[in-house]
Amino acid sequence: MKKLMQLKGAEILNKEAQKSINGGFGIVGMYCYSGDECSILNSIPGFEHEEFYCYGNYCHVA
Repeated sequence: MKKLMQLKGAEILNKEAQKSINGGFGIVGMYCYSGDECSILNSIPGFEHEEFYCYGNYCHVA
């Protein structure tokens, strides 16, 4: 089982919370060509500690 760190001032989203934010599919809605382009999403408040990746030309939250 993974250990989650408690980060002061940050909310760690579980998979259910991610689904509610991303419409149930983990798709953020930003078009991309590489994972580097998705890293800009970490500047959104509340998403600073999330991991994003590019798949099917859309950014997804891990």
